[in-house]
Amino acid sequence: MLVHLRGVSAGSLLRIFDRPATRPLVALTVIALIPRLVVAFFSQGYFAHDDHFLVIEAAGSWAAGFDYNNWLPWNQGADPRPSGHSFFYVGLHYALFMALKTVGLTDPKSVMVVVRLLHAVWSVVAVRTGYRIALRLSDDRIAWRTGVFLALFYFMPFLSVRNLVEVACIPFLMSGAWQLIKAKDGPTLGHVVLAGLWIGLAINVRFQTLFFAAGPGLALLWQRKWGLAIAYGAGVALPLLVLQSAIDLFLWGRPFAELTEYVLYNMANTTTYFDQPWYNYLLLLLGIFIPVFSVAVFFGFFRRPTPLLLWLPVLLFLAIHSYFPNKQERFLLPIVPLFFVLGYISWELWRTTATWWAQRQRLWRGILVFTWSLNTLALVLLCFSYSKRSRVEAMVSLQGIRDVKGILIEDTYKQTAPMPPLFYSGKWDMSVEPWVDPAQDLHARLTAFPDSTRPNVVLFIGEEDLEARISRTTAAMGRLHLVERVQPGALDRLVHWLNPVNRNEVITVAEAAEPFVPARSAAAQ
Repeated sequence: MLVHLRGVSAGSLLRIFDRPATRPLVALTVIALIPRLVVAFFSQGYFAHDDHFLVIEAAGSWAAGFDYNNWLPWNQGADPRPSGHSFFYVGLHYALFMALKTVGLTDPKSVMVVVRLLHAVWSVVAVRTGYRIALRLSDDRIAWRTGVFLALFYFMPFLSVRNLVEVACIPFLMSGAWQLIKAKDGPTLGHVVLAGLWIGLAINVRFQTLFFAAGPGLALLWQRKWGLAIAYGAGVALPLLVLQSAIDLFLWGRPFAELTEYVLYNMANTTTYFDQPWYNYLLLLLGIFIPVFSVAVFFGFFRRPTPLLLWLPVLLFLAIHSYFPNKQERFLLPIVPLFFVLGYISWELWRTTATWWAQRQRLWRGILVFTWSLNTLALVLLCFSYSKRSRVEAMVSLQGIRDVKGILIEDTYKQTAPMPPLFYSGKWDMSVEPWVDPAQDLHARLTAFPDSTRPNVVLFIGEEDLEARISRTTAAMGRLHLVERVQPGALDRLVHWLNPVNRNEVITVAEAAEPFVPARSAAAQ
């Protein structure tokens, strides 16, 4: 079956994608940049909690003279303690925000366009190095197909411009992987040192890539290449000593304070957030690359452990994460591109020599048509998606309110008040008060606030039982003035439809229309 787009069949598109360009690296760079630039301009918002609150919110508050997460020791009181987060990646954002501030660019949405554009360009490194790895391990045709998949797989442009440390570290890992197999006769001393430097930088971004970093060292030891193993280890250690250790010495007076706290926290909270079965990540890999095509990639990766210098670190990363109870899908993202490269190359090299598949070329072509058709639909959706739209736009609406002393997050229906992305409001010196218990005395809670920080703006999360909730809040705060009602984006609605556990949030923003009266006797019922 052929799917037509403006008179161009999926079959003809496959022929284009299957034909190596005269200058494949240049062509792949352009192919990869186009959807990433579209996403950078048109896909606003943030993907998950961590890619905003652990990066943008922290760096943005520092640039404004505040400390949103209280990560800095001088804001923690008498007994400061590291938070367990690397300051390298968030520190780069702080430096960028300060630089943009000096040239007068402070509008949150405009700043985030710059952030996404920089990430879009950075992510192309993974596409280029993936192509080079494929070209070294196969032929130009398979390498071209590999590069096109890396450039256009539906989730890659969307995730590439987010502030997920699990994605930002990928170009470092892919660059290190390329150095390990760059030489036809095996890596030289210079290659392993450079590989170690790249992978060490990845660890500075995402601590858990330590598991990946151990793989090449173990492979070199298995091959009895003692000198190269030591040189590789030195290369990995150097960025950690120069960057991670230096930052922690400055902040905490001791090296690797954040890394130590990260390890201790995760050991103490192995099942605090999620406790998924060991095969969870295997199912993720089978799903993310679109079945039935994903089965071919999966088979290819596990068919043979070659090249060992790349295969072992991917397997080690996968095995340790599969063993650890706390599994979140994004944790696996650092190895997804390299897993695909190794799996797809191995599959293609096997398929082109297998008699059974040689007699069923139309079957494989049909699988590719289905894969590319579904992938294109998902890619277009994600390129123009606005993730967490209602939360972001609710904060943007606060820019139009002259004096915001504090915000009340009213979520007494679901009783899980979300954290507001204050970065988009441009206001950091205001209180944030969640209210999730309808039986609690809201008036008494508000009376306890000093006048300067008492919430005078309310965000009603969701439309369930909204009239009764507004009535209770009005009884406690006084008359409210509707500022804006923000609808969720198309992607948010789709995710809610696929799984209602993901809330479809309409956020109603209201402002206190009269001064708060502490002496009022009527409390919220």
